[in-house]
Amino acid sequence: MRSLLLHEITRLQVEAFVNMPSHGLLITGDVGTGKAHLAKTLAAVLLGLQKDQRLQNYPYFTHLKRPEGKQDIPIDSVRQLNKLLKLKTPGTQVVRRVILIENAQDLNEESSSALLKMLEEPATDCVFILTATSARALLPTISSRTQQLHIRPISLPQSLKFLEGTYGRPDIESAWRLSQGGVGLMLAILHDDKNHPLKAAIDQAKDYLRKDNYQRALMADSLSRDKKQLGLLLEALVKLLGALQYSGLKSGKGSNQKKLLTSRKLVHKLQKALEANASPKLIALELSLYLL
Repeated sequence: MRSLLLHEITRLQVEAFVNMPSHGLLITGDVGTGKAHLAKTLAAVLLGLQKDQRLQNYPYFTHLKRPEGKQDIPIDSVRQLNKLLKLKTPGTQVVRRVILIENAQDLNEESSSALLKMLEEPATDCVFILTATSARALLPTISSRTQQLHIRPISLPQSLKFLEGTYGRPDIESAWRLSQGGVGLMLAILHDDKNHPLKAAIDQAKDYLRKDNYQRALMADSLSRDKKQLGLLLEALVKLLGALQYSGLKSGKGSNQKKLLTSRKLVHKLQKALEANASPKLIALELSLYLL
């Protein structure tokens, strides 16, 4: 675990779980904190896999997430887990099977209920690892049956110490500022990983800010069709506007600070509205009309 860039408190929690694993672990953290990467690394450690063994091809590791083009994790996917759990696992080690459910907040009501039954009567050789933005995004009965681990943001000095020699100091500082200490996003920015959802959303947000209100209004309809993508764009704008405000304050060019602050408040308000199931079309339209 020393090869991972983690806040020290997070590291201690991870090591404690490895030494004494329970049947379920819920890893929470903001988008871009590296939840999935930590979960996979932890799964490999629990299963005793060496670095050269590919976790995805290991027969007793299952990775479940929302299928592309779907709005949630369907119940059929969770029911398949029941069949897997009936199969015997070889060996004598305590943990012989790991099931990772990525972004467990995407479970619908039916699939959540099906998962709950498995957590209530856990298989002795299996560990469930769930990732989610927060415990509140899941049924209380699910989160209460798991040990919880929250990924804390890392500091700039820690990032510099870990990454200097691989990347230049200005690049690390810029990536840290934009990611707000979220390891997954910071590394995606440094690697220029276009497959990282939030990194791609930040690129989209940069393009969005270059457009005028009319062009943004034309985009409102397409943005409103995918609620999750709209949510990612809003999160990207929060990070981007925060980084722009910091850069303005640091350079002494504070003439645009009031507009940036107003825009940040607007995006935060729209995030809350989206979480409360307000109309994505109205949210996208308001964003196009009133963002700086």
